[in-house]
Amino acid sequence: MKMIIVRKQDAEIFPAPPPSGKVTRIMMDPVLGSKHVALGVTVYPVGEKGASHSHTGEETIAILKGKAKVSNMKEQQIIEPGDVIYLPPNETHIMENAGEEELHFLWIYTPPGDEKSIRQRARNK
Repeated sequence: MKMIIVRKQDAEIFPAPPPSGKVTRIMMDPVLGSKHVALGVTVYPVGEKGASHSHTGEETIAILKGKAKVSNMKEQQIIEPGDVIYLPPNETHIMENAGEEELHFLWIYTPPGDEKSIRQRARNK
């Protein structure tokens, strides 16, 4: 297998359905050539709060810009640029922009699969 490069400007953009203003770019997944990982970058505008959800595999999140409040139904944590949070499979959680600027975060799913819902929502618009 050869190296695969996906440049930000070339990555497909998947806006969430209204009234949400969040936007996701899937940067790597099996559609793009990986076998064991999906990775993307999501941007939440000020005030955005995601829905309560979980993933079938592991999720790791790295904050790139802004401030997030992450809740897992047992606790809440504020995470900031440079911080990383790990969520085990089936851990219900909520991500919220807790700052005064856009929240940018990188997410990694292992194994891949849950990113399919992002692609599916875009097709159903």
